[in-house]
Amino acid sequence: MAARSGEFELIARHFAPIAQSDPAALSLKDDAAVFSPPAGHEVVVTTDALVADVHFRSIDDPDLIAKKVLRVNLSDLAAMGAKPGGVVLSAGYNRDLSDEWVEQFAKGFGQDCKSFGVSLWGGDTVVTPGPTFFSLTAFGYVPAGRALRRDMAKPGDVLAVTGTLGDAALGQAVLNDEFPDLDKDLAAYLQDRYLLPKPRLDESAVCAAANTRLAAMDVSDGLAGDCRKICAASNVGLVINRDAIPLSDAAKSIVDVDESQWERVLAGGDDYELLIAGSPDDIAALGDMVTVIGGVTDEVGTVSLVGVDGKTAELADSGFDHFK
Repeated sequence: MAARSGEFELIARHFAPIAQSDPAALSLKDDAAVFSPPAGHEVVVTTDALVADVHFRSIDDPDLIAKKVLRVNLSDLAAMGAKPGGVVLSAGYNRDLSDEWVEQFAKGFGQDCKSFGVSLWGGDTVVTPGPTFFSLTAFGYVPAGRALRRDMAKPGDVLAVTGTLGDAALGQAVLNDEFPDLDKDLAAYLQDRYLLPKPRLDESAVCAAANTRLAAMDVSDGLAGDCRKICAASNVGLVINRDAIPLSDAAKSIVDVDESQWERVLAGGDDYELLIAGSPDDIAALGDMVTVIGGVTDEVGTVSLVGVDGKTAELADSGFDHFK
């Protein structure tokens, strides 16, 4: 295996070219970046840490890992209605990784920065004997007073989601060879949903531009667990109609055969769809970009699921917990 370059050579070779698009980065030659938000906007800041074989598979292609590192943070900006600005990346590479691995990681990261209009402003690079890890801090901008928040839901609101749910958790299962007989095209779709999340930036921009009372967050740790976060922030309860939960054709082909896979749909993480609560009229105004899956109640802290038989049961708090 080829030896890896030193820290400063590695940054100059692989990451400094990515930073040339924005003068705020100072070509990665200084101690920090310098930037100003657009007039009339507030800054939204988020940080996520991803560890090999916890949040991504170390065997995956480094360019795909890089894109996931960026996209999960962009999803947090989307959850707040913010437009991405710049990012700061800290990386801890396992000492056995080659320069070629880092090169492919940087290539994928640069491609996605360009695709999403994001600037690399800086970061840090270290070598570790432990698992490879990344910590990315993303900065976004939202018109003053229009940030989407979790604490805005009220009883009588309806609950909606973008896209489809359960694909990423089922995609991870496909990658682990749990569904060997699944149609190849359906399997590829689910794998892609796990490996390459799609932050709902366009949809969040519509929500922020509406300038109405909407509660929102991204579904990263599973629908069941993330619903409880809205309940806790807004001091409300939620009820979900299982039949209303949107499924892709690929996910439906699995749960129709094996009902137990609904657990992955309800509790699996990594969907990175938006979960939105608001008045019936405000949610209706969002049109086809969302699907209504339930409503907001005054039963504080309770998340209930209405099953196919019409019976209601409390949904277990089984979302992904990083400390379990």
